[in-house]
Amino acid sequence: MTEQRAVIAIYLRLSRESDDSASLETQRSFAHRWLLAHGYDPADAVEYIDAGVSGAKPLEARKGMAALMAARPTVVVAWKLDRFARSVSEFLRLVAWAEAHGASVATTDNAIDTTTPTGRMVATVLAALAEWERNVIASRITDGHATRRSQGRWSSGRPPYGYRIERRDGAAYLAIDDDQAAKIRKAVAALVNGSTVAATARMTDLSEPQWRRLLKSPTLRGQRAHKGELVCETDGITPAKFAEPILSAAELLRVRERMLALATGQDRAPRRATPMCSGMASCYRCAGKLNGGTSDKGVPLYRCKAGHVTIYAETLDGRVEAEFLTTFGSYAETVIRLEGGNDLSAELLEAKEQAERLAARMATAGPLMLGTLESLAQDLEDTYARLRAAHDPDVREVQVATGRTMAQAWEMYDVPDRSRLLAGMGLRVTLHPKQLADRLTVAWGPTPEKAPQGELDGLALSEIL
Repeated sequence: MTEQRAVIAIYLRLSRESDDSASLETQRSFAHRWLLAHGYDPADAVEYIDAGVSGAKPLEARKGMAALMAARPTVVVAWKLDRFARSVSEFLRLVAWAEAHGASVATTDNAIDTTTPTGRMVATVLAALAEWERNVIASRITDGHATRRSQGRWSSGRPPYGYRIERRDGAAYLAIDDDQAAKIRKAVAALVNGSTVAATARMTDLSEPQWRRLLKSPTLRGQRAHKGELVCETDGITPAKFAEPILSAAELLRVRERMLALATGQDRAPRRATPMCSGMASCYRCAGKLNGGTSDKGVPLYRCKAGHVTIYAETLDGRVEAEFLTTFGSYAETVIRLEGGNDLSAELLEAKEQAERLAARMATAGPLMLGTLESLAQDLEDTYARLRAAHDPDVREVQVATGRTMAQAWEMYDVPDRSRLLAGMGLRVTLHPKQLADRLTVAWGPTPEKAPQGELDGLALSEIL
């Protein structure tokens, strides 16, 4: 039995459901009027619909159009030319298909009718205009986004973490979100002081990949990157300022140095499960460091890797804590503060990068732009000279009392902080066999003399921690 061929086809396409001016009902109404005016019965027509489909999509990639072409009707009518296609190449492919299968293609506004040579010519011209219009719209949107970026305006989408959208003079800008910015600064401080990217990500409510991308981007400096390139002002050199920076250039530089050290294994933080005296306790027999572990009942242990000695972690840690508090508990805690010095390494690096962009711009600029670019170059030279003159990275270390005793500080520290403190004090623990009455020998590094009123000069915990 021969498959019955559809005689009349109505093609309806809608890119966006919210487009009321070109709704499916509007298209259907005009198609029915056209059919009645040309002697066809709309009841005989078969509808082929592509809802939510762009006209730039290939013909075969549209479900409705693919079904229409498979049915091979003799007449195909659509509301307007752009319903068929928004590119000349795709429309010409539709015309070639129609010619190959003896079909005619028409629109309800009578703009095209491919049954005549003149009609085919007009259709091709109109299709070219439709494609041109689409390209102009896309270019206008792209140019608008580029202009807004160069002005430091926020064009669209959710704001980056640490910022919120603020509307001024009818335009959108970024402003610092105080709560998120506080979390970022706290996490950054922890990261540069020995924590890891994964651990600090939990402090910001971001996933580790999101936190890592944020730290690698220029966002926290109030700048943006677009397609891998730093967004600059219209001069193509000066970074566009989208918002006030959350971190300074120097802080962001330290963060990236820390991330590089972690990635290359130069400065890996100890695991959270590492015992307090890990690396500071050793075996009497082989002098090997004691590893952490657990007993058969899950009790934390220190054990010699060679199996010579084992001791409960609670016993060893309790002994070390007691001796630390007895020896140092009454001393005053002090911290190191840096006075003097002005490290402008990060600012100098930014100025060099800006100079590189300026040099690249000058290499391709015409005579009319050279004067402006040379003026920018002079300003940049002056800025760089001022930075060089002020750059003095040498600092002085000053010890400042915190108002706490070492015993009070010990109570406030967590296990990793206590471990770093003990290491800084030169702790050395030797574990002896069970036969001895006292299995532990605890020794410290050079012990400062006890100062009057219980103060300890020269003991700076910030350097240890």
